[in-house]
Amino acid sequence: MTTTQCDQIQQFSECHGATPVPHSGTSKILKLVPASKVVGAALSCETATKTFGVFQVSTGNCTGNMVLSKPLYSLLGTYLEQLFNHPVRTKSITACVLATSANVTSQRLAGAKTLNQHSVFAYGLYGLIFGGSVPHYFYTTVERLISQDVRFRRFFLFLSERLVYAPIYQALSLFFLTLFEGKTPSTALKNVEKLYWPLLKANWQYLSVFVYLNFAYVPPMFRSISMAIISFIWVVYIAQRRRRFQEKQAAKEAAK
Repeated sequence: MTTTQCDQIQQFSECHGATPVPHSGTSKILKLVPASKVVGAALSCETATKTFGVFQVSTGNCTGNMVLSKPLYSLLGTYLEQLFNHPVRTKSITACVLATSANVTSQRLAGAKTLNQHSVFAYGLYGLIFGGSVPHYFYTTVERLISQDVRFRRFFLFLSERLVYAPIYQALSLFFLTLFEGKTPSTALKNVEKLYWPLLKANWQYLSVFVYLNFAYVPPMFRSISMAIISFIWVVYIAQRRRRFQEKQAAKEAAK
């Protein structure tokens, strides 16, 4: 293996918490390939083994059926290649798209005939600035701090997410979403005071099982994708709670 390949493996491991695993079969060949190739091989070949961006190649011929259609296969491969090479940028754009979509979905579910453009913009901007960068650097830091040799490592990762990340990120989202909607800092703080604890309790109650399963069974490289799906549902819920609170506040002010 060349020095460049070793450096690439080390860089990938630091970004995604991946650990290269030596091949234990008849072949001793270990190759680093783009993430798109990893997915392609895993989907089209039963004897191939993927390890978080490090692909272990068998010397035997391998045949298999394509599980995904070619366009979807190509799109997924391209996305994972971008995730491999530009993790923060890719996660930020993904979070922006999902947050925007979740806000639009929430408004449509509420029966809105015209979209609140300020709210859509606020959620998209928040996802772009915080939705990809904050979880990326948090998970990267935690993966480094908690050694692979620590017993019950997955459980400690789970606790760190539930007790450290979730409370901080919840406060950030409530505060900055209100600011990005054009409201004053005092209004943003009032939103945090009124909604923080109910939303945090709901987060712990409804999302803890999914977060644990994500840590326990999903490879590090794919955790951002699985959490993105969970986050989409959660953002829809947050948007509904925030909108109801704002409607109540507006009604009180109108009554005065």
